[in-house]
Amino acid sequence: MHMIWKLLWLFLIYSFAGWVLETVLASLKQKKFANRGIINGPFCLIYGFGGFFITAFTRELTGIWLFLGCAIVASLLEWIAGHLIEMWYHERWWDYRKIKWNLDGYICVPVSIVWGVLGAATMRWGAPVLVRVFRMLPR
Repeated sequence: MHMIWKLLWLFLIYSFAGWVLETVLASLKQKKFANRGIINGPFCLIYGFGGFFITAFTRELTGIWLFLGCAIVASLLEWIAGHLIEMWYHERWWDYRKIKWNLDGYICVPVSIVWGVLGAATMRWGAPVLVRVFRMLPR
């Protein structure tokens, strides 16, 4: 049960961190505040799910395998989410069709490399810090 709480907290923290990242990048690009959350509040759920699945599936990996695992997990999630969003909302929230080596315009190699780097960095340095913080929380 303790691991489930850790994963839930990681989901919430990664959702918030993803919202911050997406909102800052979009706001800089648009030169005005741009809320990038899918739900009311400061959360971007795809990052929460990404952090959850990356933690669940890559925590035993190291080095290049960690990078590749993170890139694959995040890209698969991004590809599925892109299709679901288009199916549910009849909108395309991101489009990589103009970028070389894309699949359905939802994922592409350059962005997958970014996800691999971010995921590996998070697993290497971010997640251990969060786990130490979780240990300090009262039960």
